[in-house]
Amino acid sequence: MSAPAPVRRHQEERARLAMATARAAGKLWRQLDRDNMRESWQQLLPQLLLIVTGSQSAAAASADPYLQRLLGDDPDRAESDQLVPQALAGVAPDGRPLGSLLMYPLWATLGALARGASVAFAWASGAAVLDLLVRTVIADTGRAADLIGMIVRPAITSYVRVVELPACARCIVLASREYTLSTGFERHPRCDCTMAPVTRSFTPTVTSAKQVFAQMTNAQRHKAFGAAAVKAIGDGADIEQLVNARRGMTTATYYRRTVQSTTEGTTRRGIAGRRAKKFERVAGNRYATARSPRLMPEEIYRLADGNREHAIRLLRRHAYIV
Repeated sequence: MSAPAPVRRHQEERARLAMATARAAGKLWRQLDRDNMRESWQQLLPQLLLIVTGSQSAAAASADPYLQRLLGDDPDRAESDQLVPQALAGVAPDGRPLGSLLMYPLWATLGALARGASVAFAWASGAAVLDLLVRTVIADTGRAADLIGMIVRPAITSYVRVVELPACARCIVLASREYTLSTGFERHPRCDCTMAPVTRSFTPTVTSAKQVFAQMTNAQRHKAFGAAAVKAIGDGADIEQLVNARRGMTTATYYRRTVQSTTEGTTRRGIAGRRAKKFERVAGNRYATARSPRLMPEEIYRLADGNREHAIRLLRRHAYIV
């Protein structure tokens, strides 16, 4: 089931604001004098700061109306606890002045030129960095405002992660998870996931990882997870196990053959580790890990060579089917 209408609308409005701001920033970047980039960008930067700080204020200002529409008044909230949207403007997500962050597109461009790239390629690299930074700044500012708005409302006890398509695999496996208000919001650059508040009397029904996957087109699934993982999910594999396995991707030599494997989940605490019979401690590692490698889905299907029953046995053995 999809998220409540106010939650979806809030997320969509935030995404549109971030996109519009990035487009406005891109128009300024196209005015960059390629023969005098440093001075030209320093002249354009004040205009960009006005655009981005304005959008930051708008993103922050939408937090209170969103929570009001979703939950109504909180009688226990102190009248003095009011979010000041402008307080979140002009600051980068890591706390530095926004102007310092927005110099990065220039440094990326000059760095590419120093490495021998063409002017066109270097300019495009800077444009990509600018787009990424602006979208991330607006999204992070909005999420920070949402969290502040939740913290000052005593009725709100936690929040759940709202994921709408398109989304990456890492975000999808976190869909609908509940977090305390003291837990930071995990995100990647250009992430547009949002949060929905939870109270003692209200828990929003939002789309889970399985539901998100079910809503995806075949092209979206392959882009987010890869062909082998999509096939494994169709054979009953757990989405979270598949996605987390990619964090520890490596190669291993097994029976004189180099195979694609992962170190994720191979300690005694991991599901794959608990299914292993023999362990060994590698120098430099804190925990003992399974002696035999945990194969990646790509390797499993290569070894199964079209035999679906054998592939499912291997998926179960290597803890992708739990």
